[in-house]
Amino acid sequence: MRRILSLLCVLTLSVSLTSCGKNSSPIVSEIGVDTIVDGGDQLVSADFKLAIGNAELPFLDLPLPKNYGALRLYRLNGENRVTVDANLTEILKVPAGQATLPNGNPVPVDTMGAGVITIDIEGISAKVYVAQTNGVTLIGFAIAIKQLDGLGSSIGNAGLFPNFNIGKVNLTAGVFTSDEQKQTGIAAFANLAGLWSNSVELSSNKEMFAPVAQRKLSRRQKRRLYKGLKRMMKKRQVLTISEE
Repeated sequence: MRRILSLLCVLTLSVSLTSCGKNSSPIVSEIGVDTIVDGGDQLVSADFKLAIGNAELPFLDLPLPKNYGALRLYRLNGENRVTVDANLTEILKVPAGQATLPNGNPVPVDTMGAGVITIDIEGISAKVYVAQTNGVTLIGFAIAIKQLDGLGSSIGNAGLFPNFNIGKVNLTAGVFTSDEQKQTGIAAFANLAGLWSNSVELSSNKEMFAPVAQRKLSRRQKRRLYKGLKRMMKKRQVLTISEE
């Protein structure tokens, strides 16, 4: 049996900077989701298109352990993308627990006791996240980027994760920082309510994987974060994914 559902939508990660009356450029501009049930395995592929200006992601195809799937970074038509391929049938056999970002902070979503399965990517400071409760699936990733270390040194341990409803998908995504090296980067979490069954409506699942409030940033810290991201996106450079 083969079932494919497709979604293309726009996720705008606007960081509100009331101190200067500006919004940041989007970090993620689209998400495409395909699901396949084939031979008893339930597979999902979540493709996030990043809008990071002139900065470029490296080409990486990183397998997850035990046939769990892969984390892929690539460029298509000059656009940066991060794709999470996940074998839900195998991954959901792993016990869920408390999940953290590379900076040590809890992931910015509330699992209401269900927990999150964290899959570390060997050799680099990156993670894939999977959770499922009451038929609702969460897919996410976090990647530490070397060029963003300077943000953490000026802001400290923090996170800024706007939440958006896009069609039937709820997303929590943004930037995490740390004053430690190799622990500052970007992360995105997609709540796939409504994609698995037409009977599942987003409005009835808003409490599942809802965003968790982060440490409040001052106006000065927000301004530094915005300016730092803007500087990075103006540079024509290949971003370096931080090593473990």
